[in-house]
Amino acid sequence: MKILIVNTLYAPNQIGGAEKSVQMLAENFALIGHTVKVICLDKEDSNYELANVHVQALKIKNNYWPFEKKTKNHLQKFFWHLKDAKNKSYDSVFRKIIGDFNPDILFTNNLSGFSSNIWSIAKSLRVKIVHTLRDYYLQCPKSTKFKKNSNCTKNCLNCKFLTTFKREKSHQIDYLIGISKFILDDHINNGYFKGVHNDVIFNGFNLNLNKSKERRNETIVFGFIGQIKESKGIEFILKCFTKITNTNWKLLVAGEVDEVYLTHLIGLNNSSKIVYLGHVDSKDFYTKIDVLIVPSLWNEPFGRVVLESYIHKTPVLASNVGGIPELMSINKEFLFEVTPSSLIQQIDRIILNPEVLNRFNFDQEFFSKFSIEKTVNRYLDIFNSVLTNKQ
Repeated sequence: MKILIVNTLYAPNQIGGAEKSVQMLAENFALIGHTVKVICLDKEDSNYELANVHVQALKIKNNYWPFEKKTKNHLQKFFWHLKDAKNKSYDSVFRKIIGDFNPDILFTNNLSGFSSNIWSIAKSLRVKIVHTLRDYYLQCPKSTKFKKNSNCTKNCLNCKFLTTFKREKSHQIDYLIGISKFILDDHINNGYFKGVHNDVIFNGFNLNLNKSKERRNETIVFGFIGQIKESKGIEFILKCFTKITNTNWKLLVAGEVDEVYLTHLIGLNNSSKIVYLGHVDSKDFYTKIDVLIVPSLWNEPFGRVVLESYIHKTPVLASNVGGIPELMSINKEFLFEVTPSSLIQQIDRIILNPEVLNRFNFDQEFFSKFSIEKTVNRYLDIFNSVLTNKQ
């Protein structure tokens, strides 16, 4: 099978879990003999080979590269999103790519920068389309549905204006996949993908589960890893730790953070018990902590770090938002509401009685739902069903 994959970013350009998940799928499709080509965006055009996957990066055709650290003003962002809402700049090159590669399936993922207009191109060339929801780009230009420190319950005027075209185009695809039931239902309930066959397929992982580990000392070491920004809950967690009266704890924060924001975070909580590690190897990180805290404020479509923590046999405290509860369904007692009292209660409970962590369930049967092999096979089954019109 010839599979053409589209995702905004691809290795070595990686920001979040979406890029990791798409790369794992692409490489595993290629590993079992399928011909795979990935189209992504970059600052300049380029072609390269990575693990038997041919990658063609297209130069961004908008006002600026949106993934640089330099902040843009509201007007610059608005005009970027205005062009992105119906960006036809890739029509000719995308038409040529499809013509040259002649794919059986167009497999789209995050589309920020490309625009959903590429679906129309594929449709006009009679190429079957399977789309996976990994963010809220189709409903929100920022891809988060998160504003003023809270999740959006309805589209603001800007979002309505900038996403109407995307909603109309969504009905063109042949099959829809959500990486959680939450994100799938959220789009369907908001009028997207009417009449499109759909299913939930969790992100896949190499499930080489680590052995259970013993705590090394009396101090409970909590951990936070990922993108260090407000929507991920870093400020929320720091404020909660100012209310912890017991001193038998330590917090390790892993992830890149610029000096200005770091100064702000230290201003929120300047405890010497909090250590900022910067970018670290996740394998090393999990050996240093007793429990991971995932304090996301926004409705995470999935919550990749939850599964990564499972794999490293590290218990998780996680906020009860988005798709995260689906990953914590066998460990509901370790979920917390996004309120200070709820998280503080969980932290205090563990500090006062560390044996609580022994109740965290690392059930093998549950984990098997997230194996990369199972995920790949489910995708291929759907691709085949779409091609044979059996969905």
